[in-house]
Amino acid sequence: MGGGRQAWCPRCDEVRAARPGAACTVCERQLLAVPPARPGQPLPGRGQRVARRLLALAPAAAAAGVALLVLAVVASAFAAGRLSRTTPSAPAAAPATTAPGFLDEGPETGRREFGWEDRDSELTVELRSLTVGTGFTRLELHVDGVRRGREISALEGLRIRDADGKDLLLGGELARIATAASRPSPGGGIDTEVVLERPLDPQAVAAVELRGLTVARGIQERIGGTLVDQELRNRAADNFDDTVWLARRQGCPGCQLDVACEDCTGVRVAGWAYRRGRVTIAVEALDQVEQTALNPSRRRVLVTDDGGLSELPAWIDGSGGSAVITVAADLLAAVRYGDPDDEEPMAFNVVIQAQAEEVVRGTWAITSAVR
Repeated sequence: MGGGRQAWCPRCDEVRAARPGAACTVCERQLLAVPPARPGQPLPGRGQRVARRLLALAPAAAAAGVALLVLAVVASAFAAGRLSRTTPSAPAAAPATTAPGFLDEGPETGRREFGWEDRDSELTVELRSLTVGTGFTRLELHVDGVRRGREISALEGLRIRDADGKDLLLGGELARIATAASRPSPGGGIDTEVVLERPLDPQAVAAVELRGLTVARGIQERIGGTLVDQELRNRAADNFDDTVWLARRQGCPGCQLDVACEDCTGVRVAGWAYRRGRVTIAVEALDQVEQTALNPSRRRVLVTDDGGLSELPAWIDGSGGSAVITVAADLLAAVRYGDPDDEEPMAFNVVIQAQAEEVVRGTWAITSAVR
């Protein structure tokens, strides 16, 4: 490819065998000149700029205090009157207590089939099998009567006894344990399993008791926003990391952040702020937190540009009925299409996903005597 016949396509981020000003053979975008300092290579593309900023963020993201730092930023914004609020915030509910997750590790050393079941609260729970391995025990259960689209996310009040009524679990009753898997069964109902952190003797198991089942369903909330920061947009077109510049910038004349719920049923936007290159959004639950997308169970946040083509790193942190979402503005500017001088706001979309949970109380005493 000759030096006079090279041009760069800003949309494809590729060098084409054509002169500057001609149309790209792929997308028909007008081609630009390749800088003399980098002959034969394209200008810094969106992917390169995002990667560079991600590397700059990595040390902070790895620090244990990132979540606390985010909350402190929003708290200081509230105190300084810089946080735009829609309505006064309500006190946060106390978070639910959960047992730590257990790992399924090591080879299997034994297995026993049961086929025992019991019914209560319109749900039938069957103990199908128990698998033991090096350092773990897996209980495989089947639950009938669960509504379509639901799964079992946890067991409440689990006890396992031998024929003499002696507890086989350390401490007797396990208040709550999250399921390791939950999926629809081809024949109807839900197949689910839990993994314990120690091996049990399968032949010693004479009864499995439950005091509740946590039934879950996937839920999501959609929030939209726009950011105006023309100075950042102009700088995002270059090849330099803007993290330090954003942290030291004293003011942001003309900057404006607007955030609103686009499809929210269980949460509301309580406020938002833009400070030192960070977009922060405060959200609050409108119902019991377990019934909303702020429930910690499998909670995650997905942030994309306006077209949904680029996923941006984002964090969500909080407990009870409130949480804070934070997004790096330089990454949003780096993936923004178009001319940096067009003064168009940088639009973005936020999706909060989690499992809404409800505990079904009952008493299931699953033994060989119950069929």
